Amino acid sequence: METRPQEYAGLRRVAEARAVGLPALGLEHELSGDALYLVHELRVHQIELELQNEELQRTQAELEAAQARYFDLYELAPVGYYSLSKQGLILEANLTAAKMLRVASGALVKKQITQFILRDDQDIYFLHHRRLFETGSPQVCELRMVRPDGSSFWARSEATVSVSPSGAQVCREVMSDVTDRKLADREREQLQAQLAQAHKLEAIGTLAGGIAHDFNNILQGVLGALFLVEEELGVDRARALELPETRALAERGAVLTQQLLGFARRGKYDVKPLDLASVLTQTSAMFGRTRRDLQIKLELAPRLRAVLMDHAQLEQVLLNLMVNAGQAMPSGGRLLLKADPVELAKGEVEPDAAGGHYVKLMVTDTGIGMNAATQARIFEPFFTTKDHDHGQGHGLGLASVYGILKSHGAIIRVESQPGLGATFTLYLPATDSVVSESRSPPAKLEHGQGTILVVDDEPMVLRVCTRLLEKMGYQVLPAGGGRQAIELLRQHGSKVALVILDMVMPEMNGQDTFRALRALAPDLKVLLSSGFSIDGDAQALLAKGCGGFLQKPFDAATLSARLHELL
Repeated sequence: METRPQEYAGLRRVAEARAVGLPALGLEHELSGDALYLVHELRVHQIELELQNEELQRTQAELEAAQARYFDLYELAPVGYYSLSKQGLILEANLTAAKMLRVASGALVKKQITQFILRDDQDIYFLHHRRLFETGSPQVCELRMVRPDGSSFWARSEATVSVSPSGAQVCREVMSDVTDRKLADREREQLQAQLAQAHKLEAIGTLAGGIAHDFNNILQGVLGALFLVEEELGVDRARALELPETRALAERGAVLTQQLLGFARRGKYDVKPLDLASVLTQTSAMFGRTRRDLQIKLELAPRLRAVLMDHAQLEQVLLNLMVNAGQAMPSGGRLLLKADPVELAKGEVEPDAAGGHYVKLMVTDTGIGMNAATQARIFEPFFTTKDHDHGQGHGLGLASVYGILKSHGAIIRVESQPGLGATFTLYLPATDSVVSESRSPPAKLEHGQGTILVVDDEPMVLRVCTRLLEKMGYQVLPAGGGRQAIELLRQHGSKVALVILDMVMPEMNGQDTFRALRALAPDLKVLLSSGFSIDGDAQALLAKGCGGFLQKPFDAATLSARLHELL
C-alpha cells in the first residue's frame, strides 16, 4: 500500500468512511478480490479529490476575503502608505497616497519623492530621511506636499526602517493630510496674537490715559495763568515776552493729550448718526489743500448708512489716516477712500466684535509700505518710523485712531508690504437712523455775575480758575475736595448759582460729591470738568440733569460761554 504524507492521512480516513457508506455496485459476484479492491481504491480516491476540491474552494474564498481586507486596509486606508528606497525612490504606494497627490497609483512608482515635496520644505525631508537611516529610529515631520497641478497641502509623515525581501533597507512611510489642523493652529495663533496685542494696548492705554489726565490738569493751570498774565500785561508786552508762542505750545500739548485720551478710549464722546460721505468729502478737501501733489479719489457707495460716531473724533480719525498716508508718499502719489455698506456676523472680523450693520471704509495709499514688524506696532503710542528730532512725528496719530475706533465699537485692520503701499480698512458701526444736525458754532466771550462754587483737588487749577471767574465778574467759592464743597454749600447754599465740579478727586470723587451736593440743593446747576473725556460716570451724571461737561484744558472763552448758557 502506498505511503501518503502526514497531512493527507486525515483526508484518507474521511474518504474511506464516506466510501463505506456508499451503496454497493452490484458487481461483487462478478469481480475478483483484486478487482474489488481496485474499485474501492478508485472510489476512495474520487472522494479524496472531491474533498480536496472543497478545501481548495474554501482556501480560494479565504484568499479572496484576505485580498479584499488587504485592499480595504492598505489601498483604501484613510492615510497614505508608500515605501522609499534609501535614495528616495518610490517603490510602492497605496491608492490613498495617489489620491492625495492626485495622480494614478502606478504613476508614483519609480518616481523621486522630492517631485511631490514643495521646494521650500525639501530640506525638512532630507534631514528626516537621513536621520531615519542613520539612527534606525522612527522619524516624524510635517511638510508641504505639492501636486502636479501646483496645489499643495500639509502632510504629516511618520517613517520607519524595514528590510525588503532582497535584504535592502527601505523606508516605510505613513502620510496623513493635516492641512485643516494647520489652518486651525494658524488661526488660533493669530487670535492669540491679537488677544496679546489687545491686552498690551489696553495696559498701555490705561497708563496713557492716566498721564493725559494729569497733564491736562497741568495744562489747565498753565493756559489759565498765561491768559491772566496776557490780560494784565496787554497785547504788546505779552508779545514782547513771547507769551502767545508759549500759549501756542501749551495748546499743542493739549492736542497731544487729546490724542492720548483717544488711544486710551477714555469716553464715548457725543455719539450721533453722521453722514460719512459728507464728512469724507469735507475732510479730504481740507487735507487736499495741504498736499497738492496727492491725487485724492473718493469711491462712495450711493446709499451709505449713517455711522454712529462723534463728529470731531471721526474727523480726527480721517485726518490722522490721511496725514499718515501723506507721510508715506513724500514725493506724491494716490490716495483712495472707498466706502461700502456691509453686514458682519458676530465675531466675523474680530473675536469680540458685534454683528450688524457697518460701513467698510478702505484708505489706500501708494506709499512706501510697511513690513510685518512695523505693522505689529503701528497702533502703539509713541511708536513711529519718522524722525523725532525734526518734528516729523510723535507716534500718537495711529494710536489715537485705534483708541477712538475701539471706543466707538469700530474695527481697524491694516495690510501692507514694503514698496507696495498700505490699506487701512475700517468697519464703522452704522444705523438706519436719521443723520443729526450739524454742531452749532461756539459762543462768544461773555461776562456775568453770581456765586460759583469751584471744586478741584489741584491747587494750581483751583487758583487759576478762581482768578479767571473773578475776572469775568463772578463771586467764587474755591473747594479743594468734595467734603469742603459740601461744607461751603451748607454755609452759602442760597447764594451758589452753579458748581464747577472736577470728576476725578481723591477721597470723594465727582459722582459722590454730586450726589451729596444735590441732596442739599436738588435744583443746583452743576458743570462737570475732567482731564479725561466724557466717561461712564460723567455720562451718568449728565443723564441726571448736569448742565454740561468741560474737557480740560479749557480756555476762558469756552468757560465763559458755558456759564452764559447755564446762567
